[in-house]
Amino acid sequence: MDERPKEEQKPSTAQPETKPVSIKLTEEQNKQLEYFLAAPLRSANRLAEQLYSDDKFYEQTTYAWVGEADAKKLFLYGVSKEVLKVCIGLMGDKEVLQEMPGGEPDRMAKTILGSVTDTQTYRVRKMVALLTLLILFDRNTKRDEEYRIYLSAENMDLALARQEDFRDLYEKRTISNTQHSIDDFAGRIQRDMQTLGVTELWFLDNDKLKRQKPTVFKTKKSLYLAALLLANADERLALGISYGRGYSRTSQSVHPLLGSHVYGKDDNNIKRIIANFSYLSILCMHVMHLAYKIAGIEDPEGLAKVMGENFEKSEASQAISGLKKELEIGDLVLTAWSDLAEIIDAHTSKYGYKAYKIKYLSRPPLPEFPEDWVEAQSIMARLMTKGWVRSFFEKNTPSIEKMPKEVAEIWPEVMKQPDEELMKSAVGFFVDMHKIGVLIPMLLESGFLKKRDVPEF
Repeated sequence: MDERPKEEQKPSTAQPETKPVSIKLTEEQNKQLEYFLAAPLRSANRLAEQLYSDDKFYEQTTYAWVGEADAKKLFLYGVSKEVLKVCIGLMGDKEVLQEMPGGEPDRMAKTILGSVTDTQTYRVRKMVALLTLLILFDRNTKRDEEYRIYLSAENMDLALARQEDFRDLYEKRTISNTQHSIDDFAGRIQRDMQTLGVTELWFLDNDKLKRQKPTVFKTKKSLYLAALLLANADERLALGISYGRGYSRTSQSVHPLLGSHVYGKDDNNIKRIIANFSYLSILCMHVMHLAYKIAGIEDPEGLAKVMGENFEKSEASQAISGLKKELEIGDLVLTAWSDLAEIIDAHTSKYGYKAYKIKYLSRPPLPEFPEDWVEAQSIMARLMTKGWVRSFFEKNTPSIEKMPKEVAEIWPEVMKQPDEELMKSAVGFFVDMHKIGVLIPMLLESGFLKKRDVPEF
């Protein structure tokens, strides 16, 4: 038996585990978040209270036939509830932010921030869809029966989905009770359309409605694009400019992305999440502005009061002007990625947005594509156009007395050349400067470009 004395237990020198310091939002950030949460929440709650004193009628009439005036009120009450849900969700997001550890986020912190961004993004999708509907109802609807048709179609769609699900699981068998509901809602829609004296409505897919196939609504994309045509500048910015950016891209938050598409460094920070708060708040305020307008009720603290009665003529028009940037064929431009290029074609969409086909004069991003289409806002600067070229040479060349003799002798003949030939010389100059890496610094030093205009790589 081993009689050796046991080694004495040494006291532990390990430091006690400390809880990471929580993020402390600045006073300004706190004020911003409070406003972003409170403004649309109060607006939605005020309208809901003016429509109905409580939820009873709203909950009891889910499938009931109601008068057209009540159908409109029920529709707007539902709008208010959707906005309230978003605002309450944002309150939870704020609590998560306050509990996040400070400093450089580790893998878990990034995942938590990513989960906040996920939920914010699918809320954006829902609010964009809601704003789309309200823009179209505001611009297109003339009678309250249309709201009743919309609610009937919504219920019909839900019943059709249940029936379709049963058919898929049980080899084409159907539930008679569900089919009765489908037929009833279809009959209500038909009777209201007869009252209106119409055979189709802007939000219904007539073919699927007749065949009783889900969904009886027009596609989200077609409704979104229709709203984009009718939206003012502020509403367009709120909608997200295009279907891809305003709706399709936000759909990614409800689908798994298993590659490197998860939120990266630029998204995993407090500023980005606060920016999402701001965006959601603006979306909600636009939704409520139109909801009050449709209801015929004034919102005492709504968007028009906060931004002024003429908010629809605000700086959004200037912000959106980048999408409509006017350039000419032959212009020498610098892209947002600092590529030097020539405009060789142009197109204006029915939404008023401009796109340009460019020929790369510097090395193309992919050598097999020396020409490509880009959006107008992807053109960072016009460096030269034919109308400027003569004055460019006059202002940027020394006097003949200071020129080398051989240049001075031919210079008068050079300046007699047509603008097209001078343009070729100017292009050659800019290409040479770009090749040796001095063009961007030169443009920055001259003030032609601002530091914020130049992307950092």
